[in-house]
Amino acid sequence: MQFKYPELLWALFLLLIPIFIHLFRLRRFKKTPFTNVKLLQKVVSESRKSNTLKKWLLLFTRLMVFAAVIIAFTQPFFAKKSALQEKETVIYLDNSFSMQAKSDQGSLLDKAIQELIKAVPEGEKFNLFTNNSEFRNIELKDIQNDLLTIVPTPDQLNLDEIQLKANNFFSKNTNAIKNLIIVSDFQKRLASGNKDA
Repeated sequence: MQFKYPELLWALFLLLIPIFIHLFRLRRFKKTPFTNVKLLQKVVSESRKSNTLKKWLLLFTRLMVFAAVIIAFTQPFFAKKSALQEKETVIYLDNSFSMQAKSDQGSLLDKAIQELIKAVPEGEKFNLFTNNSEFRNIELKDIQNDLLTIVPTPDQLNLDEIQLKANNFFSKNTNAIKNLIIVSDFQKRLASGNKDA
């Protein structure tokens, strides 16, 4: 089990407060005169046992409720085994002429670049290649300006070539999770194995 906010676990020390209150019993008892002492002694001995049990159960319940609230604020979760595995990401950005087609946010290429900049997490290393350029083991901040200056090219890779080129970027580590992300308009020519189609 892991915690999203493990620093809040220090609040478990607050569970000492109900324990101290229970142990020191901050309530003061009043003496009340009573005429029949024998009956009173019998009632007191019976109620003392049940009161002791009630107090221990009350203390236990309070501690469990406080502990549950504190642990809920730490947001516990079970991480998948894949979350601990090394991840390798290779991104193919299609910058062929077909990506110059206009959309509501400019050309398809500009829109794809903007969405890529938003989607890639800060500080994450990845590989990126286009039809005519490559960027290996970089962070987004390293190539953000290069991405914004990518120009369309007449060259275009088909899916087989993209897969082959992506395999060159991936390491030989068989335990790593390998992600290939293809950003393209998926023009008919890209899907076919023939570049002249």
